[in-house]
Amino acid sequence: MVSCVGIGIFTGFIFLIVLLFVAGSMDAVTTSAAGPLLQILYDATNNKAGAICLLMLPLVCLILAILSVMTTSSRMIYAFARDGGLPASRFFATVHPTLKLPLNALILTVVVVICFGCIFLGSSSAFNAIISASVVALDLSYAMPILVNCLQGRKALPKGSWKLPNALGWIADIVALSYIALTTVLFVFPPSSTVTGSSMNYCVAAFAIIIIISAFQWVVDGRKNFTGPRIDFATDALDTMHTNDTEATHHEK
Repeated sequence: MVSCVGIGIFTGFIFLIVLLFVAGSMDAVTTSAAGPLLQILYDATNNKAGAICLLMLPLVCLILAILSVMTTSSRMIYAFARDGGLPASRFFATVHPTLKLPLNALILTVVVVICFGCIFLGSSSAFNAIISASVVALDLSYAMPILVNCLQGRKALPKGSWKLPNALGWIADIVALSYIALTTVLFVFPPSSTVTGSSMNYCVAAFAIIIIISAFQWVVDGRKNFTGPRIDFATDALDTMHTNDTEATHHEK
């Protein structure tokens, strides 16, 4: 996992540096109806066919990334529902008996993505507000366990098979918290200095709606049914596997 992050940082850095060197006019890039990336590729090649062919490479990567994102999202919904943290948790915590995957959680993910796509067709400002709020919420979800761990002297987590030395761990945590604080502030800024009703960044409003819905869900249902991470599922599964292996070994003897 650490190697994958390193490879992504290295290749992504090179790709972004190359794009910035061949970007040309930033005004044309940011206002292009074809999208910033396609406009940069077209300006660099001065050929529509060449730009479209080059665009196929990141699109293939995007399709593969979508598969992993959908998988991760559906499993997170399943895990949260399994712990009683969602409305209709029992329904979304169901695993399909044939496909062996959380089909209901996957369908919910697809429906939400389609709804966001419809919002983008109706209002780009509303869509951008939702995307900005989701980034802020994601960053804060990363920041909270890091902050709690730091406040407890980086002794809150159990020792794992891979752990940074204490000094490097403190540096990584402080850099992460500083970066999250910076990006959280930047993501609520408007895109231009001249702010109008249509150009305002509504990230704060979207984030406030998320907080209100989450608080309402907690008061009505969550505080009664949410139990936190249920590790007994994994424990029971391991016990069952151990029992089956023992019985199989005894049968062979």
